[in-house]
Amino acid sequence: MSDDRRSEDAFYGASGEGPAAEPAPPPRRRGSALLARSPVFALVTLAFCAWLLWDLWPDAAFFVSPRDPIDLGGPGAYQLERARENRLVQVRGELQQAVPVTEARSGSPRMVGRLAGTNLIVDRPGRGGPPVFEGRLLPARARGDYAEAVAAMRARGAQLDERWMVLRDGERPRKKWLPAAGWVILALLAVVNLRALVKSLTR
Repeated sequence: MSDDRRSEDAFYGASGEGPAAEPAPPPRRRGSALLARSPVFALVTLAFCAWLLWDLWPDAAFFVSPRDPIDLGGPGAYQLERARENRLVQVRGELQQAVPVTEARSGSPRMVGRLAGTNLIVDRPGRGGPPVFEGRLLPARARGDYAEAVAAMRARGAQLDERWMVLRDGERPRKKWLPAAGWVILALLAVVNLRALVKSLTR
């Protein structure tokens, strides 16, 4: 068969009735596309992101908080009214009714005690040192982690009312970057899903 004949067969097809049919394109994956455009999917993802953002917010906010500590004073001149949750603070004094605890994640020993004459609890590494404490004043919602330690201190005679606060000695801004980075990523993901949700509802 001549080259011209082969070209004609390729163009018209074996039957000679018209151009040869081109192969059909692969079917589109409609399921994944519909899922990406689904307002229900976007709403669920947005709600999940919002919950995680709320949970990570204290750690992210502390990461960018000022590095200069708030001075809460010392024995005989405490200024606890200056205390601000989730900020770096410094205070001086002796710990009383201290109890040993073990950090859940690292397993390192720590001491939790009441600053003498105050409602301030200090969580510090299990080591000696001068009675000067500088660290993060934890948010109120973190107090549940210290319920057992507070109960043990009260059993030893610690006078603590329900307004007690916790200073985590040694924790400073700009150190734990992972929660802050996670918060930024989740915020971007929430914006993307919010935009998708608005577009799907306004079509």
